[in-house]
Amino acid sequence: MRRFLLGLILGAAGSGITWAVTESPGWTALIGITVAALVWFGEFILDDLL
Repeated sequence: MRRFLLGLILGAAGSGITWAVTESPGWTALIGITVAALVWFGEFILDDLL
């Protein structure tokens, strides 16, 4: 649950920053979803890399 909330918060922060810079809905959604997914699945990705 903690990883989910962290991904949600960081994804929202990334989206907010992207929106402030570009004001593009497409880029905002893409960056937010990408950051959230990387946080949510980061544990599995790191285990495979290490």
